[in-house]
Amino acid sequence: MKPFLPFVVPLVTSALIGPMVGCRFMPRVGPAPAAVANSRRLANEGLAAADRQQYDEAEALLDRAVKSCPADVEARRHYAEVLWERGERLAAVQQITTALGQSPGDADLCVVGARMYTEMGLLEDADRLAREAARTAPQMAVAWRVRGQVALARGNDREALAAFHRGLALAPDDRSLLLDTAEVYRRLGQPRRVLSTLAILGETYGADRVPPEVLVLEGAAQESLGRTADAVASYRRALDAAGTEGSPQAAARLAALLTPPSSAVAASPDPATTRR
Repeated sequence: MKPFLPFVVPLVTSALIGPMVGCRFMPRVGPAPAAVANSRRLANEGLAAADRQQYDEAEALLDRAVKSCPADVEARRHYAEVLWERGERLAAVQQITTALGQSPGDADLCVVGARMYTEMGLLEDADRLAREAARTAPQMAVAWRVRGQVALARGNDREALAAFHRGLALAPDDRSLLLDTAEVYRRLGQPRRVLSTLAILGETYGADRVPPEVLVLEGAAQESLGRTADAVASYRRALDAAGTEGSPQAAARLAALLTPPSSAVAASPDPATTRR
């Protein structure tokens, strides 16, 4: 992602604190007028282009979709997501803000908006939308995940853990939720909980398919417990899993664990001296 330009934040903030009122113009079910049908067709084509990573084409198609039917909140949401992927953050937030004005309380829109605002450091607005998502869609695991992520960004580790647990109660095998939960346990200094959570996560991948970032977190927990040999094994597995892309974290920790302390090296006798 491209870094967000600091001077844009005040403009975005003013957009966020404005009222989000209005009615929902486009029903999600039932017969669709010609404009909505055309908008959805263009949006689907745009999403297909995005899947191919053809973002210029995706943006153009989704822009046409929104113009074809400005009340189509689904097309507007997808448009915002593609704009965000391209680093056009202000434009993306403007689309989400407009969509929320058309469909206030929409859980999907609240989740997308909360994630965007969190990355931009607008944590109060992110928290408001995350809470709204969890309130309106308490059975949606992703709503609890974004609630936890916002709490984590605000430094509320216990609140984040509670939210992630709510999400896991709904989706026990959700990999993102499991990884987030393990990270909270790491922050709370509970390495055994980290390892038990990662063990569940590892089962969702199967043997030799665990991503390197999971193995690095596992190694760090092993280190915290003083299990150096197990930590070394985890970091080596992380390097193998990373392949040609590499894992700088795993490489750095592995080197630190395998390199003798400088004091020990200094105290070692010179082999040439011992032979005399």
